[in-house]
Amino acid sequence: MRGCLGLSVGTTNLVAVADREPVVRPAVLTLFGDRRPEVGAPSGGGLVITDFVDRVGDPVPLVAADGSAYRGEYLLAEAVEAMTRAASPAARPDTTVLAVPAHWQRQALDALRRTVPGVRLVSDAVAALTAIQAHPGLPARGVVALCDFGATGTNLTLADAGAGFAPIGETVRYDEFSGDLIDQELLRHVLANLDSEPSGTAAVAALSQLREQCRIAKEQLSYQSATSLPGRSIRLTRAELESVVSGPLNGLLDALLDLLRRNGIHPAQLAALVTVGGGARMPIVTQRLSETFRMPVTTVPQAQVIAAVGAGLLARRGE
Repeated sequence: MRGCLGLSVGTTNLVAVADREPVVRPAVLTLFGDRRPEVGAPSGGGLVITDFVDRVGDPVPLVAADGSAYRGEYLLAEAVEAMTRAASPAARPDTTVLAVPAHWQRQALDALRRTVPGVRLVSDAVAALTAIQAHPGLPARGVVALCDFGATGTNLTLADAGAGFAPIGETVRYDEFSGDLIDQELLRHVLANLDSEPSGTAAVAALSQLREQCRIAKEQLSYQSATSLPGRSIRLTRAELESVVSGPLNGLLDALLDLLRRNGIHPAQLAALVTVGGGARMPIVTQRLSETFRMPVTTVPQAQVIAAVGAGLLARRGE
């Protein structure tokens, strides 16, 4: 069998899937003067660059700490090359498919295509649905709605299951429901119940630590009814989390209904409703989607790597 590699790129993480376990790295690139760039946590020395994924296609270069300037697509191409080496160290794959954010505009896609010749680009919505169709399964025909919950926003995509999940209309980016915003709102909720807020020179570090604890608590409340923040006498319940996300979630549901309406699709015409990403693990999200659209919601536990898995399937099929 030909060597095939599936990759996915997101604002937070890069994922590569070959024949072994998936390789997941933070979207952090380190440039060195004496060796090839590395992706993930810096290993010591080098020039560390972040936030380059969202700058792909931007004519204004990203300025690094040393004053040097780089185009976003150049940095992402270096990151893709480093992920390829990590996932397939013995030999370069014959076919590589890279899943990119479904909301990217043509300017970003064209810029990246020029920078990674020989790599096929696909929408991460198409890749994710391809993987989910393989397991646990999706209808062979009809309109599928995908909600992809990311760290910085949610992508809403309508796809035609009978045409290889070709997008129907454009993907809508809904920025008001994201992992980062939920963490921020949960932090505000916790601060409102503290006797005193951090102050002085340690304020920034203390708030950063507290926010990370809120993020961990949010994930725990996806499968627990209550939890406590580490090292603090602060208890959070799932009901409190649901209260925090209620407003943004209402807006998300309205945005999905509006997307259907603008494409002339009645909610009853949906063949399937699919969720991926961190928000898909929150019971309130599944519950509200199912109630609003009166149908079961399909999701998968390995949401972080699902787009890369789908890209690998597309690479093997040669489609």
